[in-house]
Amino acid sequence: MTSLIHIPELRAASAVALALCALSSLALASHLHVRFLDRRGVHTLHVYAAVLAVVTGYGLLVLGPAALYRGPVWGLAAGPLAGAVLAAPVAAADTAITRRLGRRAARSAPPAGPPRAVRTTRAVGLAARVAGARTAGTTERRWTPSHRDTDVALPPGWLVAVGALEECVFRGVLTGEAMALTGWAVRIAVLTLATAAFALSHLFFGWTQVAAKLPLALAGLALTLATGDVLGAITVHALFNLRIWRYQNTVRSAGSRAVTP
Repeated sequence: MTSLIHIPELRAASAVALALCALSSLALASHLHVRFLDRRGVHTLHVYAAVLAVVTGYGLLVLGPAALYRGPVWGLAAGPLAGAVLAAPVAAADTAITRRLGRRAARSAPPAGPPRAVRTTRAVGLAARVAGARTAGTTERRWTPSHRDTDVALPPGWLVAVGALEECVFRGVLTGEAMALTGWAVRIAVLTLATAAFALSHLFFGWTQVAAKLPLALAGLALTLATGDVLGAITVHALFNLRIWRYQNTVRSAGSRAVTP
């Protein structure tokens, strides 16, 4: 590992900060988005891409080239080929998990019934003003993704770029940090945490998508460990995102034709 930080104490602290930033990339992007950029109409995905790029650059500073490439040389050619082969099975697994969990959720959903009347008491005087201020303050700080944030109707270049940056962070930087540690138990724990963090980054699409993204995360991790670089993981993620983009466009076009008189 060739780090640009040559002071051991500073390098250790920087490695810890890097791991925390990498694991919380989506949380950082969400806070920046809701506090400063949402009112300007900026998509969450754009902010997320910027945060991932900064974390990747920070990883190169702390870890050196090992953040993205640890060899051997043949992995640079084998990784993209293997990623292209795995893209279709990973997409099929994602679809199967989504459909199965979706059917299970539909079966377990309670039957719709008439709305129940709820009796509430209304605060008056000072209590009303305090409650109103508390509600207003909570509303300003609460973040829920809008339709714009969960819609993937973006140029495909953005989806490919975000997928590549996610692989640089979750399979590159975090895998590099894990492999720099001593002891396989610690390495496995860090790799498991990174895989879970990647899956949870899709939480605002629903828990079903968290589970559905595990095959993609595991495929990217396997390719990175086998080839020593992130090119295979980037390839499978880019092709996966392009399939999602094409599917969304097909559904959107079919919906537009259905409502056209």
